Amino acid sequence: MEERDVLKRLILQKLVRGNIWGGKHTPLEFVSNGIPQHYRDTRQGKKMLEKTLRALVSDEWITLLPKRTGKGSDDHISLNPRKVGEIKYFLSVP
Repeated sequence: MEERDVLKRLILQKLVRGNIWGGKHTPLEFVSNGIPQHYRDTRQGKKMLEKTLRALVSDEWITLLPKRTGKGSDDHISLNPRKVGEIKYFLSVP
């Protein structure tokens, strides 16, 4: 399995476990904190994480929106409810 697919699986599993679909959203930091340390600390790992998030957005599996919060503005993330079948199929394939 490719490293990007491993990252996709980690991100999607975290969002599915949290039941973050459609109008329900969570800060991007919540998801990135669930990713293993070596992806968050190294320059190469951060690039891989950003590319993976861009791929998920371009596949329309997730939505990434800037939301205003009490502390300013944060990027929030949620799963696309129209892609439930594709996402669950991807997660079920070993």
